[in-house]
Amino acid sequence: MILEVLFTPANTGSILTHIQFASMEVGIIIQQIFVLFILALIGLIATKLNVIQRDIKTGITKIIFNITLPFLIITQISSLEIDQQILISWGMIILFSFLSIIMFLQIGRLTHRLLKLPHSKAPIHVLHTAFGNAVFLGFPILDAIFPNGDGLLYGIIYFLTQNTMMWTLGIFVFTREEHQKKVDSLKNLINPNTISFLIGLTMLLTGIQIPGFMFETLHGLGQTTLYLAMLYIGAILADVNFKAIVKNKSTFILSLNKLIIGPVILMVLLNLVLTHTPLGLNMTAQTVIILESAMPCMTLLVILARKYGKDDFYATQNLSISTLLSIITLPLIFYLSQIIL
Repeated sequence: MILEVLFTPANTGSILTHIQFASMEVGIIIQQIFVLFILALIGLIATKLNVIQRDIKTGITKIIFNITLPFLIITQISSLEIDQQILISWGMIILFSFLSIIMFLQIGRLTHRLLKLPHSKAPIHVLHTAFGNAVFLGFPILDAIFPNGDGLLYGIIYFLTQNTMMWTLGIFVFTREEHQKKVDSLKNLINPNTISFLIGLTMLLTGIQIPGFMFETLHGLGQTTLYLAMLYIGAILADVNFKAIVKNKSTFILSLNKLIIGPVILMVLLNLVLTHTPLGLNMTAQTVIILESAMPCMTLLVILARKYGKDDFYATQNLSISTLLSIITLPLIFYLSQIIL
């Protein structure tokens, strides 16, 4: 809809119409971000009041990854109507997701060298630039912007690409200097979310449907992912010393690269490739790739930093600042994607 207005010969009135449409959609995402902010604030206050304790925080992540998110994935994918365009888009999303993550890795590598970060921070800087919060923040936003399920489906494909690279290339970045024993990357790829994706995909391709009453129950359970995820992010923010973060310029440079510069470069490159090559990708898929790439830093990297003896406090700083700034940057990136793409 927006692309047709933008790229067909149009008069001033049609351009204004395009801007109005984009503004309406930005209003939707701002409203959704505001909802997420309120939920995170509740999580932060609950943690400060010791309602959400350390063991509860761990329990929330287990509930999300093992129960609510798998059911959200299954119910959303199985309820889609598959067509040729979706199948074509899958391959293109995997390709562009892979290329975008590689680009972000190079940006992180360049800036960590310019900043001369120590070995305890450099791998975190590189990986946090490349890998974003595709699940905790990305999935709820995509589910809200694209309620027909297409956005979440494309987001899952992006996540699977990111997950594959995280447990292979990402672990290599963490361990290559210390020569620590490598984890079994393939084993880490087999988790409730990838299994749920395969189940949902099988149901989609075979036409198997979940009975109505059961679908409503499981889908409702899956939608609680949004609330639990934001409570968890709020709990993470509650443990951060923001006075110490202000003095750390590398965290703000990382956020600038991750949330604005990288996504804008990706938009321009994506537009050039799709304009000057026979490759095709629908607008929803393009928007999903841009938004997922613009998500704040990945939560899991805080845990991995601790596991591999890196500076997990620095990782927590990156997560906190990028998550707070994304309240402003995500609506901006969404708006720019509608204009540039």
